[in-house]
Amino acid sequence: MGQISNVYDVPETTAMECRVSGRIALERATVEIHHYRFRGPQGGVFRSRRGFLDLALSPRPGTPQGAYPAIAGSAPQPLGDIIFIPANQELETEWGEGEQTSVCCAFDRVDVDGEGHILDSAALEASLDVRNVYVRDALQRLAREIENPGLCSALLAEAIWTELAIELHRYLMRPREASPGSLSRLSTTQLRRIDEMIDRPGRLPTIAELAKLCDVSTRHFFRIFRASTGRTLAGYATEKRIDRAKQLLSSPRPAVKEVAWRCGFETPAAFSAAFRRSVGITPMEFRQSRKH
Repeated sequence: MGQISNVYDVPETTAMECRVSGRIALERATVEIHHYRFRGPQGGVFRSRRGFLDLALSPRPGTPQGAYPAIAGSAPQPLGDIIFIPANQELETEWGEGEQTSVCCAFDRVDVDGEGHILDSAALEASLDVRNVYVRDALQRLAREIENPGLCSALLAEAIWTELAIELHRYLMRPREASPGSLSRLSTTQLRRIDEMIDRPGRLPTIAELAKLCDVSTRHFFRIFRASTGRTLAGYATEKRIDRAKQLLSSPRPAVKEVAWRCGFETPAAFSAAFRRSVGITPMEFRQSRKH
């Protein structure tokens, strides 16, 4: 694919080379894979006519940092691997020499409700390091769809973009006073997402994985999980999985060893021991009792 980007106006300079290796044009956004080569330290003011979202698929060279001149008294801050720059918003940036690959998106608006929200200074600063696992996942999926398109690729990409727009909007518009350090309880949405991860077959998710899912530190997750559920993670997960096992054991099928796997236990023996501690009888005895 050529050198010209449809996402933003790439400056014509010998100090930077941008190659566009793939593109997908959606109804509300354009998404491209960019390969950059920077010859020497870089710096300047970035501004785009449309909203700009960038996930660095490889490390950003040097020590990248940025600041919005519109925020009075703001100092440059490190750029994360996901950055969002609102349309027509100037961002002063600096970064180093080297190469980088990114998935870049351009779109007219980030809100999905048509209200055209204005970002305050706290949200603008948060946009320079977007820490949201769902935004990250959606961008990675769009990159894979560009590189390896398949059946109904455009339709799937539109669906992924809709999810991305919603998650980015939520991230940007959440009250900054409800940041990770000040949360005292998990939200209903966070608890639902935790339950979904616990309900998956296989090993239990780690504290670090769930903390990342909820966009909080591991230490803070310990506190707010217990405050929200009254349980430790291990106790909460075991209770949920035993409840799921009871539902499955209420029917003649599947086999006990499959129930163990579906409910996340590593072995049937481990499942049987946990079930007996919780219920007082073995899984097979419980299934037999359901027949009467």
